[in-house]
Amino acid sequence: MIKINTSHILPDTPFLLEGTESSDILELLPDADPPLAPAGDIAYRLSAVMAGADLIVTGTASVPLATVCARCLDDIRVVISVRDLCLHFEKVRDLEVDLTDDVREELLLAVPSCFYCSPDCKGICPVCGTNLNHASCACDRQQAEPEPDDAPSPWDQLDALNLSPKKPAEKKGAKKPAPASPAVKKTADKKAAVRKPAEEKGAKKPAASPAEKKSPGKKSPKK
Repeated sequence: MIKINTSHILPDTPFLLEGTESSDILELLPDADPPLAPAGDIAYRLSAVMAGADLIVTGTASVPLATVCARCLDDIRVVISVRDLCLHFEKVRDLEVDLTDDVREELLLAVPSCFYCSPDCKGICPVCGTNLNHASCACDRQQAEPEPDDAPSPWDQLDALNLSPKKPAEKKGAKKPAPASPAVKKTADKKAAVRKPAEEKGAKKPAASPAEKKSPGKKSPKK
């Protein structure tokens, strides 16, 4: 277990913690894909300081693992390292703090999804299975590898979708009103022109104001 007793940490003085821990704390699954197994102990080098009642731990941790190359399937050994480990624990003055689970989590997060024996690994021949890093073969690999352009893409179905709003369907048998013919339109215009002056003649005159009623027009003097 990786533990620190904060009562041993002096003010403004980093407390160094260095050692190894069994890689069994990683709890790696035996049937993982790709295969992953511990190949040694976890090595850690930590520095702890107190910030008031809080504990801050920084440092590095690493562990060797046994796995296989994702291209050629050769057995390889890799080292998983965490170079910028930083942990924070609140209100732990004069307490013993267990760092095991936090260090384990940081190492597991650093494990990649696949491993390679080298950046320029040639892999294996898809026809005969020869490891091309150790030997060459005369197989025609172009025929064995399908061309990606020929395979249909699932995005093609999305491109064919019509997402525009649909217009409401018209009822069957409903007929649109036919536009009026020019002759009917001219007759309607003439009737409207005749009706307008007649309405103006029948319109009432505005009532006279009280001032106009009181001052009738002057009568001519009698001789």
